[in-house]
Amino acid sequence: MPEELVAVYADPDEALRAVLSLRDRGVSNAQVSSPAAFPVVHEVEHTGHSRALGWVALVGGLTGLACATALEVGTSKALGLIVGGKPIVAWTAFGVVMFELTMLFAGASNFLALAIFSAHSRRKVAKAVRDLVSSERIVVTVSLAGMDPKLRDAARGVLGGALAEVTP
Repeated sequence: MPEELVAVYADPDEALRAVLSLRDRGVSNAQVSSPAAFPVVHEVEHTGHSRALGWVALVGGLTGLACATALEVGTSKALGLIVGGKPIVAWTAFGVVMFELTMLFAGASNFLALAIFSAHSRRKVAKAVRDLVSSERIVVTVSLAGMDPKLRDAARGVLGGALAEVTP
């Protein structure tokens, strides 16, 4: 008996109907492998790193803001400029550089995190399943390990017409 049910769909709407039908029958561990962000991808509960990207961007942005502030204040005070009574640390003049470094650090850290999280998440999907995904096919996988027999039968009933043979 296989430990995973793997169904291949050519139509994103059909895959969405299958995932919603699985959810209605109590099967909650369906995974979707898709070449694009079809609505079916968003219907599956994501337990991975997708929610962490916003926090990574925030931390990167705050780091960029701190670096810009330190750079500008440090260089302004170190140069010993004669400013004729004006403040050496002028926040309005620093605004542009602070904004730019904030965005640069946020974007770079988010890109790096996305690359790392994508590589890490890809290893959770079997190579045989990844090989089934193409620009025209969406793959729905349900793990049967430790699943109640009634839920196994429900999953087989929903995915029955689209099941694919996968050899590990």
